[in-house]
Amino acid sequence: MPDVFCCGRVVTLDGSIMKGLMGQEDKILLWEALTTLKQSYQNLAWCLCGDFNAVRRSEERKGIRGHSSQRKEIAGFNNFIQNNGWMDIPGVGKRYTWFKANGTAKSRLDRFLVSEEWLQIWPASKQYVQQRVVSDHCALVLKSCVKDWGPKPFRTLDVWLKEPGFIAMVKGKWESYQMEGNCISALKEKLKLLKADLKEWNRRVFGCVESEKRRIEMEIENLDGEDDIDALEDEGRQRRLDLLSQLGLVNRKLDSIYRQKARVNWLKHGDSNSNFFHSTIGWRRLKNEVKGVVVNSQWCEEPEVIRRETKSLFEKRFMAT
Repeated sequence: MPDVFCCGRVVTLDGSIMKGLMGQEDKILLWEALTTLKQSYQNLAWCLCGDFNAVRRSEERKGIRGHSSQRKEIAGFNNFIQNNGWMDIPGVGKRYTWFKANGTAKSRLDRFLVSEEWLQIWPASKQYVQQRVVSDHCALVLKSCVKDWGPKPFRTLDVWLKEPGFIAMVKGKWESYQMEGNCISALKEKLKLLKADLKEWNRRVFGCVESEKRRIEMEIENLDGEDDIDALEDEGRQRRLDLLSQLGLVNRKLDSIYRQKARVNWLKHGDSNSNFFHSTIGWRRLKNEVKGVVVNSQWCEEPEVIRRETKSLFEKRFMAT
């Protein structure tokens, strides 16, 4: 079992329990206490949950007049989340978690915030907003359930286009495919064959870039160790220079892969932060994931049902046009 830290209520550094936070100063104190706590245990899989009495955007409050203090609250809460690398995982169910008794106001005050380490262990984490019974707050349930959606779609990587011999290989393979039948059927079959050949080329020629990086770094470390005790010969020094050149090339490949998967331009601003890319990739997958569908007033997350309902929806739309 991995090291996990779950926090539902917060104990400050002086040992007092923080609850019923109303003022902005109280919230800042809470965020600072949590930041200090997280910095002390950085390698844990973190999960924060509960009523933060703060929102991330103005649309998460209804019936409450906007003012300068609310804008400060939103900015402060977002800074707390971003500076600590928290992930505000997708929600299923109601948009609001708190309702005023007389029905004049509602807000999303309750949420789960998890760390990148948490999503590496439970990548399919989602928070479900439950029905409100007695309390003015809705209960939240955190679940991580991986569904089998079948084979993943095949995608090419931009970095392949810069690999020597790649374009010639693709052209040669494409021209070697001889298909019969109409153009559409032949194109489909040729793409299927090319997909298999690209997978084989990626495995045999391009290889696992991250594994190659680890191998190069380990060999450089060994050579540095020999140099540290004055046991490195000229041949070893030349080998280290070659490895450093290879490492630069591998790092550029990884940067291209992360940038494409994260779909951001972070590298243009000079920060090659692989942790940022990994978290962005994970967050984009969570955000874009189809959570489920409502069928006959019942929420359903089974892939087969979602496929069937999606197919039915588009069939009706195309038939209507």
